[in-house]
Amino acid sequence: MSIRIGIYDFFAYTIPGGFYLLTIAYLCLISGLATIDFQSLSNPSIVQAIVVAILAYIAGLVFDPIAQPWYRLFKPKSFSKKVLDEFKESYTDLEIKFQARDWPVLLAYLRRENIDIAADIEKLNATNIMLRNASFNLVILSVIQIIQYIRTGFFAWNLVLCFVFLISSIIAGRESIKRVTWFYLGIYEAITARSLELSDLLVRKQEVASRDTERSSEE
Repeated sequence: MSIRIGIYDFFAYTIPGGFYLLTIAYLCLISGLATIDFQSLSNPSIVQAIVVAILAYIAGLVFDPIAQPWYRLFKPKSFSKKVLDEFKESYTDLEIKFQARDWPVLLAYLRRENIDIAADIEKLNATNIMLRNASFNLVILSVIQIIQYIRTGFFAWNLVLCFVFLISSIIAGRESIKRVTWFYLGIYEAITARSLELSDLLVRKQEVASRDTERSSEE
């Protein structure tokens, strides 16, 4: 379990945190606030690598709440309810009693009953967190490039980079929404599947087939 948590945190916070640190270093470099000795960075020690990983993890945790306002452009409020409503519309013949706000409890239940299924679902949320931070970081880079475009006398390359970063940010944001949709949907599907028996599915198929036959005869 500890290994899974470590991998989850690594993808969710440490990787985007590392990108945030690189962006800060890039900003300091182009603004002249600091210089970077690339030769010393080419062969880091284990201690330095651990320190950087810890700083990246902290940066990921700190910047994640800051990224939320930008992320709202892609993910509206009550998104878990939207996914559940669409799930219910797809399976109108199933009696689904849980609500969208119950998803943390449902995920905790899956962890207790089947840790492998829960881990597969949590990977989707880890990727979602990573992508939404990547999206926000790319927006920051696009803003930096537009400032550079003005500072350097309207050098066209900075404007090109600005658009590349902005488009990449939008793509990352949309991919993040896909993962969080699959995350909620995975929870709802797993919980619903655990409450069903094979006989329920067979009866359901027979009922659907009979309804289709009745509709065809009426037409």
